[in-house]
Amino acid sequence: MDQGSQYKTALSLAKRALDYIARYGTPPTPHAYEIFYTVCAGQNAELNEALAEVIANKRQVTDRDAERLYEKFLSTDKTTAEMASIGSNMSTEMSGLLTLIDTVSNSTNTYQSSLQKAEQRLTSGQPEQNIEAMVQSLLEATKSMARSNAEVSANLETSRAQVEQLEDCLKAAREESSRDPLTGLCNRRQFDIMLDEAILAAGNENTPLSLLMVDIDHFKPFNDEHGHVAGDSALRYVASCLKSNIKEHDTAARYGGEEFVVILSHTSVEHAMSVAERIRHLINSRHLVKKATGESMGRISVSIGVTERQAKDSAESFLHRADMCMYAAKAGGRNRVQHTPVERSSDQSADQNSDQPEDQLTDQPEEQLSDQPEDQLSEQPEEQHSEQPIAIAGHMSG
Repeated sequence: MDQGSQYKTALSLAKRALDYIARYGTPPTPHAYEIFYTVCAGQNAELNEALAEVIANKRQVTDRDAERLYEKFLSTDKTTAEMASIGSNMSTEMSGLLTLIDTVSNSTNTYQSSLQKAEQRLTSGQPEQNIEAMVQSLLEATKSMARSNAEVSANLETSRAQVEQLEDCLKAAREESSRDPLTGLCNRRQFDIMLDEAILAAGNENTPLSLLMVDIDHFKPFNDEHGHVAGDSALRYVASCLKSNIKEHDTAARYGGEEFVVILSHTSVEHAMSVAERIRHLINSRHLVKKATGESMGRISVSIGVTERQAKDSAESFLHRADMCMYAAKAGGRNRVQHTPVERSSDQSADQNSDQPEDQLTDQPEEQLSDQPEDQLSEQPEEQHSEQPIAIAGHMSG
């Protein structure tokens, strides 16, 4: 999406967010604006459902409601706080382990002292009647050492389990911070990291590296006609098609809005074109329907730009070329794969998603946020334009 299109889309979302703020009597705070903007953009399905529940129960969204929703779903401090809490607990466990080590050291030193004293008594030629007392003393020291070791062993086992649990929590927190909450793909921040690593590895190993830029065609009209809950399900559907057609060492990410990117390691542009075509065909081969009503929403399509890394590429130049290839696919009629870039000119900056799609979806008035639960996409094997529909989310209701 070019800069002009992004501006128009952002302005449209901003107006709708402010309309919702006024409609539901919400104080126009920055957090409230971010909540409604995020919902209008279809970027957080869980927030959408939670907000719909508040509206269904109260028919308004108070400042307190907005702050609670923001803290739960949008606050950037959430993951940081979780990581800090895990770090604090990990530090506590490590302190406990150091204490256990000190205990073991003290017990060992005491036992060693008892053995040294016994050795001295044996070599000093003291009367035999003292041997029984010495043996008894060694037995007591040995039993004490055994009790201490048993206690330390039990404490170490408990600490080991707690440390493993904390490591799992830390891994989950890191994973959550790197994922797009709607689609489960990598988020933009994680993608930037993965792309830098992939470019470095491809340069060091002298292996091919390709990039796909994927954009859903006419997504705005689809959202306007069928509602943002259906739009969210369509985004997840596209994400599932991407994940099912790439290898484990490849990376699929949601780049923003209705745009996705795929890093294909050890892949030439010729092979990447085949992967992209398979993805494009799969996405467009299925009918989408609403589970709640059985209403058909037709098919969705994507335009995909494909490019291979060049020797002097930076992450920025690599991405820019993929974006230009995707734009060329849009300019060539959409629902196609393109590997030849076309630079955008100033008179070609119209909104790519503003014109009517091939199946002539008509614009509908804005709808209220849905208070219905979100439906899931059903699976269907890949076929040539199967007439068997796929169920998608229910219509947004007032």
